[in-house]
Amino acid sequence: MPVTKHVLRPSKPALSPANLRKKYAIPQSLFARLLDVSVRTASGLESGTVPAPRVARRLTEVRRLCDALADVAKPAYIGEWLQAPNELLGGLKPVEAIERGQIDLVWRIVEGLRSGSYL
Repeated sequence: MPVTKHVLRPSKPALSPANLRKKYAIPQSLFARLLDVSVRTASGLESGTVPAPRVARRLTEVRRLCDALADVAKPAYIGEWLQAPNELLGGLKPVEAIERGQIDLVWRIVEGLRSGSYL
């Protein structure tokens, strides 16, 4: 049997925290809430401070969420969407659902938007 080689495609480089915030129009206070850190810590991340592992995981999750939202919305609108009450979240804002540990519900909405299905 022939051996199949799997070639890993290089992924695009991750946006820096400052560029992520700028691209998706996320105010620093909202960015801090999404990462579950203080505004001071968020500012430090933007200045190049290496995040603690927990914060690095949150940063990756926020990056992925914003990238997924950008498939269905203009990037400049994403910060606003994260702060707007959402009927599908029982009136909670997506950031509030994330703070309550319900990011899976936010992802369900995002995937519904991406697939075009009714939620």
